[in-house]
Amino acid sequence: MTFSAIIINYKTPELTIACLKSLFTLPRPEEREIIVIDNHSEDGSVEMLRGEFGDKIQIIVNKKNLGFAGANNQGAALATGDYLLFLNSDTIATEDFLSECLSLFKQNEKIGIISPRLKLENNEYQKNAFGRFPTFWRLITQVTKKEQKIPTEAEILKTDWVSGCALMIRRELFKKVGGWDDHFFLYFEDVDICKRVKEERYETVVNLKTNITHLGGKSLSLNSERKKYYYEAQDYYFGKWYGLITKVIIKVLRYSIKTLKGLKI
Repeated sequence: MTFSAIIINYKTPELTIACLKSLFTLPRPEEREIIVIDNHSEDGSVEMLRGEFGDKIQIIVNKKNLGFAGANNQGAALATGDYLLFLNSDTIATEDFLSECLSLFKQNEKIGIISPRLKLENNEYQKNAFGRFPTFWRLITQVTKKEQKIPTEAEILKTDWVSGCALMIRRELFKKVGGWDDHFFLYFEDVDICKRVKEERYETVVNLKTNITHLGGKSLSLNSERKKYYYEAQDYYFGKWYGLITKVIIKVLRYSIKTLKGLKI
């Protein structure tokens, strides 16, 4: 088996079905398997997916929401493909990005992770879909929010991290680095795994020759909920990679900024 596509469904059955249907339009279906993890949706998603695809896909049904990393680790444990494709349910394959990325993997054995370019519904490229690793200084100076420049006519872009929205990794490398860190519930888990891959001296790249459409943020609509998960993940990431003191300083700065904004100073 060449590819194992791993997709989490969380209360987005229509999106997941559309995503899966787009994958089935790609050539050479015999070279891939599809594993769907339902993260405790309890909304009829599982019945809809089984009714639509039957035994064409494998479905894991969780009794609780394990988050992005935990659920993807479940899918990876069942995967038999040489390459793992972690794909958001709100993506649509409009071209054969699998073949383009496979070609890159075969051309360069030091490439460990590949992402296609992420395009939005309006046909614009998604911002902040890849970039440099967050550090304390980059966070304070807002450098992490600046778009990484893409060389003119480049076919690939070497970068520190890519979004987990459409992340492809060699299965043996995934196992070597220990998979996703399931201490991350949502956010920063993609940055973290790319950092561990880099420590193994593998490259992370964006394949600029191919795209996938990302509808964007459909499974988590509440802004306050997003912020909660984001800051929890950010704190864990900085504590893990840069130590407790850095983590505490960032939390204090965040609280101070929030307080000043509340006072309108």
